[in-house]
Amino acid sequence: MDRGAWICVAYGTVSVSLVMFNKAVFSYFHFGFPLSLFVIQMVLSLSILVVLQATGRINLPKLEWSVARQLAPMSICWWLYGFSGVVALQHLNVPMFSATRRLTPMIVMLGERLFLGRSPPLLQFLAGLAMCLSATAASLTDITGTATGYFWVLVCVAATAGYLLLIAKLGKPAGLSEVGLLFYNNLIALPFMLSTWWFSSESSNVLQDPALESPLFVVFFFVAAGQALLLNYMIFLCTLVNSPLATSITGNIKDMVTTSLGLFVFGDVVFTAPNMLSVVAGLLAAAWYSYLKYRQGQEAKSLRNEREKAKELQERSETAQPESEPLLEDP
Repeated sequence: MDRGAWICVAYGTVSVSLVMFNKAVFSYFHFGFPLSLFVIQMVLSLSILVVLQATGRINLPKLEWSVARQLAPMSICWWLYGFSGVVALQHLNVPMFSATRRLTPMIVMLGERLFLGRSPPLLQFLAGLAMCLSATAASLTDITGTATGYFWVLVCVAATAGYLLLIAKLGKPAGLSEVGLLFYNNLIALPFMLSTWWFSSESSNVLQDPALESPLFVVFFFVAAGQALLLNYMIFLCTLVNSPLATSITGNIKDMVTTSLGLFVFGDVVFTAPNMLSVVAGLLAAAWYSYLKYRQGQEAKSLRNEREKAKELQERSETAQPESEPLLEDP
């Protein structure tokens, strides 16, 4: 596999792990403070970046107001994506959370059409539409989810799509590395997250949660928090090296994995025939969509290689042609 494919695999693996650890924090340990988890994830991410800078492992960019203002929309989308995701996981089981998030590729396709001028092929559009319909059917036949959970997962879907599109639109023009973007992203979003946390009831009640007395919970909590930094880095890397849609497709595939794991790991899924049929239909639509995107990528790669070969042959033929000698005039 090429570098872009390996980045997609790494992003998907980290994302699956983070969802499962976050859900374990809420389901196994009954931790009822999702905003606190996200605040710690952000603070820990910034702390790790600062430590790496102090030890000479990375170089963080200088803070510039013009750059921060340019990246603010992207950071706000990431803030909404992050905290809405952890809140939704508290109210929904993993299969329903993952099924609803499969609405993201369709929104990304529409966003790329509006803002980047890219139109998807008909079959990709139909596959995205099939994912939307199956996600809607799954939510309507879910007997365990709550309206609060579905509200927040829909916010997460919209924010994720906006985040991916803005990385492509604002990330490269900002002239920052993936680490630099990660640093600005956390720094800009932190005041919004701290304000949300402070004015909620969590700030005064979180230290009273009995889960904090469990050493195993502390391990799970900080593993989940630590993975957030790696996930955000992989999202930047995947989007900048590949494309927003490639990141969305990888997210779609990892949602297939988390759906399958979530059906059995946490014991909070109530199996009904209509709901399971909707989930399976969504998985099949996601597989079809991912295959179409993979085939499109392979075709584009082959076409690019053919053009490069044709250009190389043309340059060789032009170099091989002898220069015509000037005619000698008669004395």
